[in-house]
Amino acid sequence: MLARRLFLPSRRLTHRLVNPIFTHRVRYVSSNSADAVPSATPSSPNHLSKEELDKIIHLMERDPLILMEVVAHLKPEDRRRLIVAGGAVEWFGKDSAEREVRAADQDNDRQISPKDFDHWFENAQRRKQEEKKKKAAEKEAEQKEKKGVEATAESTTTSTKTKVITGAVPFAALCLIGLEAGLPFVGFGFLDNATMILAGDFIDGTLGFYLNCSVLASAAMGNVCSGMLGMQVHGLIDKAVQKLNFNTPVLTDEQMKDRRVFFAGHLGGTIGIMIGLTLGMLPLLFMDNDTNEKTDYAMFQRWDINNSGFVEKAELEKVLVELGLSETETKATLLMKKYGQNNRVNFEQFCDFKDDLREGKPIFEA
Repeated sequence: MLARRLFLPSRRLTHRLVNPIFTHRVRYVSSNSADAVPSATPSSPNHLSKEELDKIIHLMERDPLILMEVVAHLKPEDRRRLIVAGGAVEWFGKDSAEREVRAADQDNDRQISPKDFDHWFENAQRRKQEEKKKKAAEKEAEQKEKKGVEATAESTTTSTKTKVITGAVPFAALCLIGLEAGLPFVGFGFLDNATMILAGDFIDGTLGFYLNCSVLASAAMGNVCSGMLGMQVHGLIDKAVQKLNFNTPVLTDEQMKDRRVFFAGHLGGTIGIMIGLTLGMLPLLFMDNDTNEKTDYAMFQRWDINNSGFVEKAELEKVLVELGLSETETKATLLMKKYGQNNRVNFEQFCDFKDDLREGKPIFEA
């Protein structure tokens, strides 16, 4: 309790001290050296003296909540500038703070907008990853040299590959960009088409059979299932491709605006989705395409005029008349005796009748 009472005055003191001048200090970094502390005089209230700065640092180290309060009271643009400066020191060293703050302010209005911050953060992450790749390559080269492996030329080539490309983008880099853009579409296209075919065939043989849906209607319902599955797994496909680690070169902002880079990614995605959709048709090779049962059911429904679920003798005789046969009453009686029961035929008996017709067996013989 006593410690809490001791800290509360310090917190209020820091708030009074930091609130009017800390914001100016953050802005000052963007136009002056990141490490230089301007000499303060009593007549310059906008500058911090070394004693004031040390006191603020000491208070923040004793109570981290003070730092949270300071950051919470900053304006959004100053908070973003502080994050840029802190991130630059953390990732690229103290000497890079001024350079990174200036780079983040793209429109040179001395304010870092949310768009400026997002662009800087993405670019800084890319450069940090590139730096890690370069350090890993150098470490690998050193290990090979210690073991006496003669791989100096190979390690140099590897380290060269991880450098940022300057000037015109070479054709090999464009191919890697197209390959990296196309591979996710191969997986997505295969999954989309294969799921649509399998789900559409299942629906066509179950729900579509009883609703007498067309093949296109069943395929459309299968496409709905394919789209829902694609939304669940598209992130997994991207992660799987990233694990392949193609070592795609890092491009500058100007190179990213190059039309050749755009067309390389666009063409790679187009070819990838075409290959994926083609591979997705492979299930057709293993599916039974016999549609006789569905056709027979549609014909059975047409012959069952009164929708009783049976083809009765009078309905069968009417069908024989439409087919232009003679002695329809006698032939209808023979068919009912051979395939039906109680002068009517259910769907299973109707299928037996159709199978005999397809095999060329005599159907009007007892």
